[in-house]
Amino acid sequence: MTDNLAIDGPRGPLEARYDPPAGTPVAQAVLCHPHPQYGGSMHDAVLATLAEVLIDAGVGVLRFNFRGVGGSAGRYDGGAGEVEDLLAAADWLMAAHPGARLWAGGYSFGAWVTWQALDRGLAPQRVILIAPPVGAMPFPSRPGEVPTDVVIGSRDDFADPGALDAWSGVNLHRIEGADHFFGGHHEDLARTLKNTIAT
Repeated sequence: MTDNLAIDGPRGPLEARYDPPAGTPVAQAVLCHPHPQYGGSMHDAVLATLAEVLIDAGVGVLRFNFRGVGGSAGRYDGGAGEVEDLLAAADWLMAAHPGARLWAGGYSFGAWVTWQALDRGLAPQRVILIAPPVGAMPFPSRPGEVPTDVVIGSRDDFADPGALDAWSGVNLHRIEGADHFFGGHHEDLARTLKNTIAT
């Protein structure tokens, strides 16, 4: 069962969907989509792969559209406003599931928004980042702050290899041959995520 929602956001309603697992949830995850100005939305296929793996692992999943995307009010704000959108979505999720363990994740630009939100009060027990554009955007190291898994393709042109290798405090998982969009590698992505979440 999928519930389609309108969450109160900083600039008006945020279009969202919530997918519960089959049994009692072990955690609740809020996920962020890729760049709004390049067609990113909560319906992105890579984000859907992460959502499906989480749901199968017993995690409830909230996906939402950033401001100006789909049915969400407002317009693109360069990242600052999108961080506020994430915080509003996480607040809704925790209010709907009091006492739950919060996980957070994102793909590409959504990974950056998730990482920035940690400085703005987001306090998840686990973070999962897919194809974060390390080097192109700031991803400061946070050793020991929150368990973080990073999944990235070995041919991702949006991540600087030197900056990625210097990024401490994360568990890095590389998918050989995959690019930023994981074309032809969605099964590899799902398998990697499944193994990562199980640990």
